[in-house]
Amino acid sequence: MMHPFRAVRTATLALFGLTGFGLTVGCDKPAEKTPATSEAAPVAAEKAPTAAAEKAPTPAPAPAAAQTYKIKITPGDAEAGKQATSVIEVTPMPGYKMNKDFPSKLAVAPADGVTLAKTAFENDDAQLTEEALRFEVPFTAAAAGKLDLAGSADFSVCNENACKLIRDEKLAWQIAVR
Repeated sequence: MMHPFRAVRTATLALFGLTGFGLTVGCDKPAEKTPATSEAAPVAAEKAPTAAAEKAPTPAPAPAAAQTYKIKITPGDAEAGKQATSVIEVTPMPGYKMNKDFPSKLAVAPADGVTLAKTAFENDDAQLTEEALRFEVPFTAAAAGKLDLAGSADFSVCNENACKLIRDEKLAWQIAVR
């Protein structure tokens, strides 16, 4: 007959062994390092810092120059019942240019109280140069007041080394309708 302590230990080892095996076999993705969160901070604070941790450099914040483009939205002068135009303009930062070969797109979401002449725009609908990408969005507001429009854009900017593809850049603007 097996000693009760040995039976418990054997069952515990078998349970942990199977669980570990299930975790190892059940996931075919390699383990990923996740950044520390505020929940993990108290645990790290309890441990004494190691020599390697003390020597590791702290990553510097990204410089403001990392921004490769800017977006300017001109809502347009709107009067109820008359067509007006909003302008969305993307301008590359110094050292970058618009990628004229990339299929730029603008999608504007339909909104209550406004009629959009078009909701999907492509390169043929834009004014595209190396200096800027410009979409004109014609609309007619039904009534006076504030009108909220939103959409998303796809475009690309390049420097001499690489191109950056910007997908689904969220846009939102408010129009004061007279």
